[in-house]
Amino acid sequence: MTARRRIRREQGEASLALPDGRLDYLLKRSSARRTLSLGVDDQGRVRVNAPMATPQSAIDAFLVRHLDWLRRHLAARPAPFAWADGAALPYLGGQLRLTLVTGPGPARLADDRLVCPAGAAEAAALAWYRAEARRVLGACLAAACRELGLAEPPWRLSDARTRWGSLSAKGVVGLNWRLVKATPAEIDYVVRHELAHLRHRDHSPAYWREVARLCPDYRAARARLRADAARLMAF
Repeated sequence: MTARRRIRREQGEASLALPDGRLDYLLKRSSARRTLSLGVDDQGRVRVNAPMATPQSAIDAFLVRHLDWLRRHLAARPAPFAWADGAALPYLGGQLRLTLVTGPGPARLADDRLVCPAGAAEAAALAWYRAEARRVLGACLAAACRELGLAEPPWRLSDARTRWGSLSAKGVVGLNWRLVKATPAEIDYVVRHELAHLRHRDHSPAYWREVARLCPDYRAARARLRADAARLMAF
């Protein structure tokens, strides 16, 4: 039996000096890679993936060739969310207004305002969102299963930045906590999308027929989620 080759990986901070400044990036090397790739993560950080033996000069030349693409991509990213008094917070398809107050304490809902401590607004608001997501998404999953006559599967909250839902190999449904910002119809679509995977683990035509059976208006909900993804994923 042939021994399996061990994959080597390394990563570290790197930078490239440019006429107008310095480009900082995360360089990730792997002996399993054969080509260079470039990307920008959800925090706006540049990442370069390279084969283990690629010389630094080749990586620098690769970055220079793709500088125009990289600058366009970075410029198109939305500005980071500002946790300022009066900021609009998406919630169930509508909006709450962030209200900052002095003193410690958890975030609390007051009519159409989310009241948070001024010194820890982001942490308090995100904790509130996660608690609401557990309540709202859990209720939506339970209601859909009752309506469809399905046994309710185990589920968990997800923190993914590119996926609204998932289904693990063990049948655990993952629902992105940021879904609580979307409309109830969009939440219901994602829930039923994942329930359809209980019968079809792929995205074959048979799978999409099952989605259409469980959620006849899924195309409209999916289109709205795609159109609004940047705003809903902003924090």
